[in-house]
Formats: sequence, structure tokens, C-alpha cells
Amino acid sequence: MVARRPGAGRLVLRAGAARSDGARVLRRGLGMLRRTPFPRPTARGWTVLAVGLGLVGGGLVAATSVAVSAGLLLVVLLVLGVVSALAVAAPLRADRSAPRAVVQVGEVYRERVTLRGSGVRFAPRSTLLVREQLDDRFVSTADVASFVEIGPGRPPAVLDVEALAIQRGRALVGPVTIRVEDPFGLLRIDRPVVAAEEVVVVPATTPLTALDVGALAGAVSADEGRVGQGGSADDSELRPYRPGDPIRRVHWGQSARRGTLHVRQTTQAQPPEAVIAVDVRREAYQQLGRDDLAELADLGGDQAFEHAVVVAASVARAIAARTSRVVLVTDDDDHATRHTGDVGGLSDVLVGLADVRVRSDARPVGDVLEAVRGRDLNGMTVVVTGHCTAEQATALVTASGGPSRGVLATIVPPEPEVRGILDRSGWRTVVVPVPGVRAGRATSGGSR
Repeated sequence: MVARRPGAGRLVLRAGAARSDGARVLRRGLGMLRRTPFPRPTARGWTVLAVGLGLVGGGLVAATSVAVSAGLLLVVLLVLGVVSALAVAAPLRADRSAPRAVVQVGEVYRERVTLRGSGVRFAPRSTLLVREQLDDRFVSTADVASFVEIGPGRPPAVLDVEALAIQRGRALVGPVTIRVEDPFGLLRIDRPVVAAEEVVVVPATTPLTALDVGALAGAVSADEGRVGQGGSADDSELRPYRPGDPIRRVHWGQSARRGTLHVRQTTQAQPPEAVIAVDVRREAYQQLGRDDLAELADLGGDQAFEHAVVVAASVARAIAARTSRVVLVTDDDDHATRHTGDVGGLSDVLVGLADVRVRSDARPVGDVLEAVRGRDLNGMTVVVTGHCTAEQATALVTASGGPSRGVLATIVPPEPEVRGILDRSGWRTVVVPVPGVRAGRATSGGSR
């Protein structure tokens, strides 16, 4: 049996480690190349390629070695350009950092794109173009494209992007792309380095008048006062039973006296819940004629609806400061009732308002409220619309019957008949016109 020398064993281990490192580097390099588009010739590159091939062909036909050599030199120059461009573009890494994924109309969206090149010492230095793509819902307030220099010994390149949000909805920001050219300007690589991301633009809000705030506060306080009217101190710690409440919290004595299950509040009594129902029927906003609101009397009612969304966001902010849970309900595309904010957050309602769209086939708000009765109508109900008829007002009062209190938030003051129906049912009216625009009809009354 031949004994193996210790030095040979160490050599085998080093060779195995070298093969492992080499295979890892090769796999990484192949992965980079797969993610990197092949260089495309520029106008100059096509010219050099055509001249090179012409010289090679002409030299072979005329048996002129000088022409063949010159043509091959130009072709080699293109090959070197391919290698140089790939050496710069393939190792590039970038990331996007944005403080918020939700912005409000009128706010500035900011992000920073950081670009890093190869860490190899002998890697080439290069100047490349970095560009961020912005959705039409943004207007750039700073340059979204910049030339940066990367290479060994250089700090990471940074591109700061600022854009003003001008339209609500879900917008895509990105992808971030880089453009790399070889030192001779013959080839170009356009490569995405950061994928596109979604940014939600929520509607802006408008200040509410003292009367409007008072109407909302009055509806909330009325609901708060109904919890323990006419009872003992123990009654103030009770609320109606909801699915999911532990049975051990049921107050059996008060439940028997009231006829329905009630549970004890283990903490301070929570404010009432609130439902904000947005009317998405196009006809509710097309009926705003020149006598109502000339600036918003567009044919499709889209501008008036956009202001109604602003009104809904403003009301939601005012209510969220006084209630524990705010829910947004609208009519969905498939005529199902859409709920947003079931967990009770204002941000969920604002995101839901970013998605609502006016439609010609939408159901009346009364039908939408009928579908959520007993599920969400435990506190106050706010209906945001552009125009409300007497029949619709009656349907709203009927649909939100029971313990719920109602608020009608409109763009223009309602008709006296509509106001009378709402007043007799205990509803309050909030009118939030467009700032700087004067309503031409039924301007008296304002809010109640």
C-alpha cells in the first residue's frame, strides 16, 4: 500500500476549492449575461460594420491583403465594443428606496435610485444614462434621467426623483433603465435594472366649514348617546352583540330586559362605526346643469364625480377623528357591494377612494345600503352624491333605517323637498362646493 504525501492532499483540496469558486463565478456571470440584452449597433456601429464587411469582401475579390486586414480590424473593433459594453452592463445592480407607497394628490412623491457597478479592480469605468419611468398620474419636478459614472473606486451613483401627484388612482413607477455604450460609440445596451412598482395616489381633501364639521360631529354624538339612554351606569358599558364576541361577555340580565344580546365593554366605550357610501352613478353627476355648477357641468359628469371623491375623502378624515372604524361601500363592476376598510383604518378608505370609478350601469346608493344593512350600519351613514331626488332621499332613509344616523354630503345644495325628507328623518345635510365656485341654485341653507 502506497502512502499519500500530506502535500498532495492539500493540493487536491486547493484544486477542488478552485474549481468550486470557478464554477460559482461562471454561474454568476452566465446569470448576469442572461439578464443583459445583447448590444445593439448604433448608427455609427452599423456604418463601421458595413464598411468592414465591404473591405473584407472587396479585398478577397481583388486579392488585396491590406483591404482584408483593414476590414477585419473594423470587425474586431465591434467585437471589442460588445465585450466592453457587456462588461459594464452585466454586473450593474440597482435598488429603489421610496419612503411611501401611498401619496395624496398635490403631494410630491420622492424616491432614490442607487446604482452600483462591478467591484472588480480592473473593471472598466463608464458613463451611462439612468432613467426612471413615471406614470401619467405624476408630473416630474426634477430630472428623471441623469448621466452617472460608475467603475472601480467610485461611490454608488444616485438618482433622486421627485414627481407631483396630479391624478388619483394606482400608478406604476418604473422600471428603471440604464443605457450603456462602448467607448467607441458603436454599440448600445438598454437594460432594466429595477422593476416597476405600484404607487397608490389617494384623493386630496378640502377644508370643511365649521357648519359641516358641526353636522358630522352632531351625528356622531347622537350615536354615542344612544348606547345607554335611560339606563344605569352599568348600561353605559354595554353594546349590542356582534358575531365573534366571546359569550362570557354577554350581560344576560340586560339582554333579557332589552330583548337582544348585549355584551359588556371591557375597555372604555368605543365611538360608533361609520359607513361612507359613494354614489358612482354617472347620472347623479350629469344632472348638474349650468344653474348648479357651470364649471363642473361636463357632458360625462367626470369632473363633478372627481370632486365628489374629494368630498368623500374630506368627510372620511373628519369622521375618522371621532369614530373607531370607518368603512367605505360602493357598487362594484359586477353589481356586488364593495367594502373597503373593514379593519377600520382611514388609510384603507382613502386607498379605496383611489379605485372608485363613475359608471353608467351602477346601482342606486339605496340598493347598496340595503345590501350592507345589519353588517356595517351600526353607527352613522354618510352618503356622498352629486344630485339627490326626493325618491332617492326616501330610499336612502328607508335603506339606512334602524340604529343608523344619516348624513347627506352633496356638491350642490339639495332641493327643499329633499331637505325636508331628510330633516324629518333626522338626517343632516353637508354641502361641500368646489372652492372658489359659486353654486347658482338653492344656495341658501348650506349645512344643517
